[in-house]
Amino acid sequence: MLLRIIVKIVINAGFEPLLEGLRIETINLNEDINQRKCIQVKNCIDSYLSKRPNLNLQSIEDKTTVAYTTLRRIHTLKGNPQPETVIRIFNALGEDELLYIYMNEFHPDIAKVMNMNFSHNQEYKFVDEKSRSYFTSEDYFLILNLASTNSGTTAEEVSHHLGTVGIERLNHLVSDGLIIADKNDRFIGANHNFKLSFAETKKRIEMSMKHYRLDEAGSIHNWMSFQTESTNVDGLKALKKLNQKHFNERKDQIYNNPMYNGDIKHYTASVSSTFLPYAEEGDLQ
Repeated sequence: MLLRIIVKIVINAGFEPLLEGLRIETINLNEDINQRKCIQVKNCIDSYLSKRPNLNLQSIEDKTTVAYTTLRRIHTLKGNPQPETVIRIFNALGEDELLYIYMNEFHPDIAKVMNMNFSHNQEYKFVDEKSRSYFTSEDYFLILNLASTNSGTTAEEVSHHLGTVGIERLNHLVSDGLIIADKNDRFIGANHNFKLSFAETKKRIEMSMKHYRLDEAGSIHNWMSFQTESTNVDGLKALKKLNQKHFNERKDQIYNNPMYNGDIKHYTASVSSTFLPYAEEGDLQ
């Protein structure tokens, strides 16, 4: 609780200050912090709804699984948002970056953990708001993936997969600066090092499964493997400390280490590669 003393001073014509009154107010600092929390969450919700005029707060409940009454109290700045609730809202609405900013301000201990967990790709920048819709659109998914490879793509390759409509979409991506045409008429992604929110990444994984030809699994085009291992508690802790970027390269060092032998069956991996049925003349890709 904070006491705020308000003194009202009146200056008379002779410029001599006169104390006219004194008032003491009490300020609840917790209420002030809760309101600031609510404002940030409300702004996140309003930003999401402003781009989707057919949705409402009930739609946010369906998407986030946060109770409507809780959302309503937050939206009217009368709530006390708990960290778990805020995480569910920001993650479901695709605002990972804003979530980190929120946690850094109100829950620095949680922000520190988040920073440790995601430090492996801190050098990458989130795709800007204007461009995000392209990365989660089925219409542009394949073209952006082709252009993001080291060799980029060509108009011929895009046409092979998508026809004339693919060329139109390719040109649209070039005009919006997401793909760059080089002097050899190859099309390269403008930025190879980018990241998306969990919600957007999840959608891209779902789209990628549409391009994975399951009926060809085990053939020269598609490869898939499943792996189950056992380890002990120390092994589990060691695995958790691995940076995600180097996980697949280093996990076997733990699984094959005698000090981590145990009977905890915990890890199943599914890894697959899909080769697109297109090759430029004279080349095998």
